[in-house]
Amino acid sequence: MPSRLTSLVLEDDVTLARAYERVLVSLGYQVTIAHRVDAARTQIRDTAPDLMLIDIDLPDGNGLDLMEELRNDTRGRFIVISGDDSQRAAIKSIRSQAVELLLKPVDLASLRKMLDPDNPDLAITASDEQGSSTADSTEGGAQTSAERTAGVVAAADAKTGWFQVGKHHALSTLRTTMSFSAERSRGHALITGEPGVDKPSVARAIHQRGRRTGECLIIDCAGETDELAMVRMFGQEDPRTGEVLHRGYIEQAAAGTLVLDHVEKLPVDMQSRLLPFLESGSFRRVDGSKGAEATLSVIGIARDAGTTDVDETSLRSDFLFRLAQTTLAVPNLRQCRDDIQEIADWLVAEAAGSRAGNLQLSAASRELVANAVWKRNVRELRSVIEQAVAATGSGEEVVIEADQTDAVSADSGSDISQWVGTTIWEFERQLLNATLLHFDGDKEKTAKTLGVSLKTLYNRMNAY
Repeated sequence: MPSRLTSLVLEDDVTLARAYERVLVSLGYQVTIAHRVDAARTQIRDTAPDLMLIDIDLPDGNGLDLMEELRNDTRGRFIVISGDDSQRAAIKSIRSQAVELLLKPVDLASLRKMLDPDNPDLAITASDEQGSSTADSTEGGAQTSAERTAGVVAAADAKTGWFQVGKHHALSTLRTTMSFSAERSRGHALITGEPGVDKPSVARAIHQRGRRTGECLIIDCAGETDELAMVRMFGQEDPRTGEVLHRGYIEQAAAGTLVLDHVEKLPVDMQSRLLPFLESGSFRRVDGSKGAEATLSVIGIARDAGTTDVDETSLRSDFLFRLAQTTLAVPNLRQCRDDIQEIADWLVAEAAGSRAGNLQLSAASRELVANAVWKRNVRELRSVIEQAVAATGSGEEVVIEADQTDAVSADSGSDISQWVGTTIWEFERQLLNATLLHFDGDKEKTAKTLGVSLKTLYNRMNAY
């Protein structure tokens, strides 16, 4: 693969930029990263990259403006990365250059195909097909209800989870991190989030994205505290003959994914014995005299330490370090208020299953779900929708009545009603996220508005 190929990644999100860099480096590209338009101009002038990955919304400008500016001055190929499909028309207006569009969240496997220097034709064809399939519905104006429903039905058919829809940056970050974790054969990870956000579905989606040939085995660590727990986890051998008497969870999930739900409940001695396996893939069965090996990903699921009474010392620091190679935070519905209607559409399609016709929420029901505070998160919303779908006849709209749910209206009572039950830690996290979103990811403006230094802001972001 030619090492002379150079590339520039213009992306203000450090985590995403590094993910793209890893893909490019694995394909033999020399990579330069810029987080601002002005820095990108300098680097383009100095390196004349063969390939440029450009985000559109940047702290000091717009990626499309930079591309227009460079139209006649560069020979490089552009790939635009955007979280907004409505910008497709603007991108097509500068098609005089070789331009492809990838929508966030970017699937890293698809990105690898598109960027592979040995397969440029395949990449362009895939992009053009993507553009022709959706451009007609997006350039002419807003999607119709039928178009929107068709889209969420397709998503629900994929059985991958409610978090695959919605544009909130917390959802986008989750999906990108899922793709990164899925690419690794031993992509150990930690998933956190409030009760009711369906964290096991995130683990299953990572397993599916990784196209792993083994099983996705989910166990509840709260039930792995008795004297036979070690045997169930590691298996057992006959100490005299070496015959395998029982294959444990590790071997059952070989070439797949082992999911440790309520991982904070895992006994300390079990954590100690799992450590060598997380590091090397080697383990020893109970009563065994020789080691065994298995290649699989281990994913732990835990409730947010800041929103629960979970003892933070229940997980050994070295075990947590090895497990949390990637940390995925599943947002709650309070964070994704602008996406709730789209999430509800997805849940309707999921609940409808194979029923004929595309069921749709009534206009009043869409307003109800959007304006309610779902304290038990997706679990509660899904339950309400499943009941409403079950009561919907053929050709009827899905109707949700206010008395069908315990959710509280965001407008009811005092202005603080929607925050009752939320910890200060969670409130502060949501305030930071909302401010960052308001300023389109501009961290300097966010820090100034919140009255903290840029360093403090980065420390808070890392903590959350």
